[in-house]
Amino acid sequence: MIIVNHEIELPTLRPGKSLALIILGMGVYFVYLYHVGFQEVMRSLGNVDLAVFSVGFVLAVLGVLFDSMAWQVIVRKFDYKVPTRDIFLIYMSCIFMNNIIPSGSFSGETARIYFLDKLAGSSRIDKTSATVAASRIIAFIPFILGTIIGLIFLSLSTDIPTWTLAACTGIAAFLLLINIGFFGVCYVDGWLERITFALIDQIERIFRVHVDRLQCQGIMGQFHESMMMLIDHKRTLFISAFWAIAGWFSMTLVAFLTFRSMGLEVPVRAVFAVYAVMIFLQMLPLFLPGGLGLVDIVMITLFNAIGVPMHAAVAATILIRLIQLWFLTALGGASMAYLIRKINRDAVRSRVNEGVAKSF
Repeated sequence: MIIVNHEIELPTLRPGKSLALIILGMGVYFVYLYHVGFQEVMRSLGNVDLAVFSVGFVLAVLGVLFDSMAWQVIVRKFDYKVPTRDIFLIYMSCIFMNNIIPSGSFSGETARIYFLDKLAGSSRIDKTSATVAASRIIAFIPFILGTIIGLIFLSLSTDIPTWTLAACTGIAAFLLLINIGFFGVCYVDGWLERITFALIDQIERIFRVHVDRLQCQGIMGQFHESMMMLIDHKRTLFISAFWAIAGWFSMTLVAFLTFRSMGLEVPVRAVFAVYAVMIFLQMLPLFLPGGLGLVDIVMITLFNAIGVPMHAAVAATILIRLIQLWFLTALGGASMAYLIRKINRDAVRSRVNEGVAKSF
């Protein structure tokens, strides 16, 4: 029999595999750039106003900070006493895990649950999971609003090709269905249990093990209660949504400022739609870390479709991904290393204190 453990562990990092996939993605990307033309792209990059572009790094960090504050509002409602700095570092670590281990955001959300549990000294996986689930639902609010605004602008104010508009609309509709389903799992009585038990049936059949269903049911029941509790705290949800919108807008402005640094006028509403597609692709469990190569090529195609010259679209995509992929991933890795050291240090100190107490 497998007993469900209330402890959660960090997903396992495999540096060799991640590096190999990064090299593969970069290889595909460089082949694409070769066909586009390196020299023209380099000329576009050479015209960048570095003073304006550097503001994008600040906006990206602010975007993560605002997203972490949206989560912190919910975390504090569950009485977790974790400082804002640590919440921010946890969120940065989540970005690192999502970009390094492509798993449809599962690795990053697992990291959030793990670090919150450890730093708060809790073992209530149902509560920590509820904070993460609620923040994911709230984060979808600015995403869908921005996407709708962008799609309306693209359809009414540009000569965007029909296929591009249809692709963006289809992706937005698919994401909407996914989040409606996720909302149902969190709030509709019985959905989570039926899905979980169906998965358990498959696990037991394939691996020939037996899972403790009663313990699973207890955890899922507590999770459902925690999610229902949040509905009664409308002020908390409103404040969290405010910070989520601020985070979304800050991240979108990174692309807008990148174009401005290149001397290009691209309406921010058009950037909304392209950014929505980029986020969607990054959320998919693609085998390439951060959607490297695929996301870049799709972004270039969409920017070109809304009127940005091809070489400028390539240069802008390189700069945007430099900030939102490479820069944030590097900061996330450093944040994760710091949190792991802090948790290990606190664990050693706790054992020493226990030993001293027992000696008396």
